[in-house]
Amino acid sequence: MISSMASTGQPIGRRDVALAVVASALGMLLMVANVQDKSVKASVLAIPLFVLVTAPILWRRARPLAVLVATFAALLLHIALFGTVTRCGVMFPVAFVLVFAAGAELGTRDGLLGMALGFVLVVAVCASDSSVDLSASPVFVVLTAAAWGIGRIVRSRTRMVSELQTRTSELRDARDQRARLEIATDRARLSAELDQLLQRRLGELARMADAGARSTDSAAAQSGLIEIERASRRTLEEMRSIVGVLRHDESGLSTAPQPALTQLDALLVRVKGADARLRIEGNPRVLPATLELSAYRIVEQLLSALDEGAGVDVRVRFGEDALEIAVAGPARRRGQAAIARARERAQLHRGTLEATVSGGRAEAIVHLPMLAGS
Repeated sequence: MISSMASTGQPIGRRDVALAVVASALGMLLMVANVQDKSVKASVLAIPLFVLVTAPILWRRARPLAVLVATFAALLLHIALFGTVTRCGVMFPVAFVLVFAAGAELGTRDGLLGMALGFVLVVAVCASDSSVDLSASPVFVVLTAAAWGIGRIVRSRTRMVSELQTRTSELRDARDQRARLEIATDRARLSAELDQLLQRRLGELARMADAGARSTDSAAAQSGLIEIERASRRTLEEMRSIVGVLRHDESGLSTAPQPALTQLDALLVRVKGADARLRIEGNPRVLPATLELSAYRIVEQLLSALDEGAGVDVRVRFGEDALEIAVAGPARRRGQAAIARARERAQLHRGTLEATVSGGRAEAIVHLPMLAGS
């Protein structure tokens, strides 16, 4: 059979149900009028059996050809049982709707077959209706063809919209792929820049080290070591900047510079408020990056060991060969864990941490060996 009467696979929607209910209700009202018309002499059974003619419209989008055939068969049965009655008021709109569905849902061959079935349906209505005669069939055939043509236009526009959506999706995928390729190209370029940076800076550091090794002046050697430290820190910062770009955004890793002792003011205000005091003594200078980071973290951990309240005092003293840190404030009952972590950091640099608690006030003194400053 013709592809199971041209099944489209479309589900039955609410509009289909509403249309079938309205058509059936109007058809039954029309049959009631026929029964009440004494000149027609229609049987009461014509009322419920007319639902067989209108009910198939429920599947108009799912199986357009099958619905046309079923409607035509039900119409012939109704004509055979009840003869000439008025049916055109409902049958013509039903025929137009079914032919429109065939034009909108089916391919060219099946759609043309649906239009032909629509012609047969309206001619049968004209031949068996008490309100119109067969001479009016050309007019309704033309209207049926118009309904089918509108359905073809709708089908064409629907396919065009679907193709545009598909093309838009393909273009979006192509755009995303191009963006990924551009990112990969940029990452490759940055990797090359990182390699060049390392080669250049390592060469500079090697030359500085050779010059310091050949020098017999201890002050010049010490100055050279400090310059090496500064150059190393600049290299690390540039490497962090480039590596930060190479990382994926979703990694969640920070690329900001490591905290330093110059940020202790902001740390105190953030953790303990504006009443906390910071004192810097001695001759502040550039420290090795690892030592400066550890010093900052030690202060941070010691502050977490203090309770909230006034009287928090932090003192940082740059000595000739050591960095001394003193943190004092209200003692917290459970601050021993933070002090233990700070002591472990200090020991990593061969330093010491001494902590005392007296009269509800805690004080920690940290001693970290370092290179003598300039």
